Amino acid sequence: MELINCIIHLTVLVLSTTYDDLSKNKHATQSTTAISRIDAYRAAYAVDRDITTCMRADPIGFNSPYKKVWWRVDLGGVYNIYSVNILFKNYDGLEIRQRGRFAGFSLFVSRDGYLDSSILCYKEGPQLPYLNFTTTCLLSGRYVIFYNERLDGMIYPNGYEIDAVYTELCEVIVLGRNTN
Repeated sequence: MELINCIIHLTVLVLSTTYDDLSKNKHATQSTTAISRIDAYRAAYAVDRDITTCMRADPIGFNSPYKKVWWRVDLGGVYNIYSVNILFKNYDGLEIRQRGRFAGFSLFVSRDGYLDSSILCYKEGPQLPYLNFTTTCLLSGRYVIFYNERLDGMIYPNGYEIDAVYTELCEVIVLGRNTN
């Protein structure tokens, strides 16, 4: 009987510490979308739970008209966020280049979707990020925003890609719970 009570308490503990996937198939938008013949780079691909599809924005960098890039998911309501996991696009033999493209990115949480009223959850740097990245983010909000930039006149740390910096997010997984 004591063993059964222990198992029940353990089960309740495990179930109470699990988090929901808040971003799966939610509405996503991005600053620009790279052109493709088959509409292959939509923002929604970062939340479809298929790692073979990825969003891609137009490149940012010194020789690009774009200097900033953002991608945003609307969770559909205000949630208590626990963590954010991002799977960046990897190409065989080009992992360091890809890590340099994502270097310096930031994650924000917002209730209204606007960057200027968002709360910083994470700022990467100066080391290069791993292509499977997870951070704890104990904030409440409705939107999670990925942001990166390559501004003219700035000096970036070694390893940062500074030209033709494509943002390719294959999955963004936001874990958390309802605020109720």
